[in-house]
Amino acid sequence: MSHKTSPARRAAFFAALRETGNQTIAAERAKVSRAWVQLHRSTDPAFKADVAAAVAASFDKLRTSGEGKPPSGWGTLDGVELVVRGTNGRRVQIARARLHQWTPRVEDRFLQVVAATCNVRAACAAVGMSVESAYKHRGRWQAFARRWDEAIVTGYQRLDGALLENAIALFEPPELPLEPAPLVLAPMSVDHAIALARLYERRVSRAGG
Repeated sequence: MSHKTSPARRAAFFAALRETGNQTIAAERAKVSRAWVQLHRSTDPAFKADVAAAVAASFDKLRTSGEGKPPSGWGTLDGVELVVRGTNGRRVQIARARLHQWTPRVEDRFLQVVAATCNVRAACAAVGMSVESAYKHRGRWQAFARRWDEAIVTGYQRLDGALLENAIALFEPPELPLEPAPLVLAPMSVDHAIALARLYERRVSRAGG
């Protein structure tokens, strides 16, 4: 590709860089070469300063959002899922997801299972991630931690409702099917279910106190 680049593509590069903090991805989105970026960084002090300013802007935006997923429009690039990488004061940027990495899609599936089962270990198994990595990811991203807590509350509420529904059915079997269909509990013993319900009651009691 020629080192001559139109003003429109130059503007597109800096716009993408302010969003991602990643020069490689910004260049790909703007359809300019990495050689063009490196050439101008090494020969044009103003260009180099603009790059640094754009990266700093993206850092502030991505770090303060508390989200572990890219902003709208940056879910994938050339069919590869994108993630936000880097935390704890280090450079934060949007990058291609690596193998066995927490991505927005993995987060969503994990939280779906948590909301259905209240079982973190089962949720990790469902997405092929370790329990240790789940808690580390939770510690990095406040938004994910908040959604995790919401999923736990949803799971306990569904569990309570299912237990009550099953108890009523023992004494008053419905003549007609319920709409929507009754929730099917994840495999667990009655003792386990009751223990989870009591654990949730204690958690709510402590939060209210």
